Amino acid sequence: MKSFIISVLLISCLSLSAQDFQLLNGNILMAKNGKVVYSLSYGYADFPSRTPNSSETPFNLASISKTFTATAILQLMEKGKLKLEDPFQKYFPDFPYSDITVKHLLTHTSGLPDLELFEPLIKAYPDTIVSSHILIDQLKASHQVLAFKPGDAFRYCNNGFVLLSLLVEKLSQQPFDVYLKEHIFRPAHMNETFLYDPTQKKFPTQVSKHAYESFAIDTFSRVSDLKKYRYTDYNNDAATGASNIITTVHDMLLFDKAFFGYKLLTPASVEMALTPVKGSTEKVMDTMQGDGEGSYGMGWELFNQPGYGKGAGHGGFKFGLATFYYHNLDKNQTIVGFDNTAGPSFGTVVTNALRVLNNEPPIQHDFKKSLVRIYVSTLVREGTDAAATRLTLLKTDTAHYYLSEQEMNRAGYEQLYDYYRIDAALEIFKLNCLLFPLSFNTYDSYGEALNKAGKKKEAIALYERSILINPNNKDGIKELSKIKSR
Repeated sequence: MKSFIISVLLISCLSLSAQDFQLLNGNILMAKNGKVVYSLSYGYADFPSRTPNSSETPFNLASISKTFTATAILQLMEKGKLKLEDPFQKYFPDFPYSDITVKHLLTHTSGLPDLELFEPLIKAYPDTIVSSHILIDQLKASHQVLAFKPGDAFRYCNNGFVLLSLLVEKLSQQPFDVYLKEHIFRPAHMNETFLYDPTQKKFPTQVSKHAYESFAIDTFSRVSDLKKYRYTDYNNDAATGASNIITTVHDMLLFDKAFFGYKLLTPASVEMALTPVKGSTEKVMDTMQGDGEGSYGMGWELFNQPGYGKGAGHGGFKFGLATFYYHNLDKNQTIVGFDNTAGPSFGTVVTNALRVLNNEPPIQHDFKKSLVRIYVSTLVREGTDAAATRLTLLKTDTAHYYLSEQEMNRAGYEQLYDYYRIDAALEIFKLNCLLFPLSFNTYDSYGEALNKAGKKKEAIALYERSILINPNNKDGIKELSKIKSR
């Protein structure tokens, strides 16, 4: 009876928020011992067409795809095709870093640059679509020094897993999508799963990613229609290995059963994949809330939570999309969650799913509305006085509204650089300084906008205040020096 009541609480919470608070716009599946306990769907797969989400809606896994790439590499290791200690250069002689091994790539300990690597290329050729096969040439052309000696530190790097997908192709003599289909998807009976390639003219449909165009607009747009996301959603949307596996919540459960049932790898290889790498342990976890430690293995995020035990899985994020996969190793519980608005409450949803599976009441979500969104939308539509009036009247109602310095800062930069409304940006940054007078960053941002508006004297004063509050504000010191020298 207790578990039934808790289940009703979760379903009620999700239903209410999906309609009114956008707590979840997507799908969530909970399983015990490989069997579905709950599979719930809410909101829209595509907002403009009002196409609803369902349990069969295909989602891009984003970084959960790394788990599949790692599985492919370990399969090839089991077949004697490679050793984890092998230098990557052994297989790709043109690769410019001789000290980086296959294991370094698997564990994010290579020191390689990430997506910033492609900024000069895309700036010069804005229509470029980065594919996996140009990565090595770009690394050679960049002449970048590694961030650290390979193996000495942990730093998350998508490019490492793109390189691993190239290694799978080379050693298997198969395109990456064909390898995944034959050696992972088919053995796991994942019939609704495929690798997305945006360079192809025809490919199966998938859920649309959604985001707000700006703080001034309170309706969702497709990310693909928003210019500010072009770098990640268009230019860097084709590389494989780190992302772009498309699947459903039910197919993801089939992978979970195949992997932890040792249908894809031997028990020894599974244990190897789930062993934390040195230097990756932190006192926080990806997506999951509450007490616990997070660490990283080989393509797997690892969880150690008081009261729940050890878990493994991965989170994923693209602008307008959040994904999460979790397998409790001690209790054989599985959670798969997808949200195609990347809602701020996604972590609450998956945490509540774990609590429900363990007969605990869900934590309550804070349904407060953003005062920044209300202020900026009023500012753009009705002007300064109307916006200030609304903010003043609502600011004391802390039970229903929240005010965020970070949101206000992002809203200012939106107006400054995305919409070129410098007067609106100045108003937003000015207000942020008044609301949060002890924050060095508010003065730094206001100074940047003033400088852009040609108000050199005022910009200098704001940068000086920022540096007075935070003498370690190196970017501010550098910018102040530039302004004074002109």
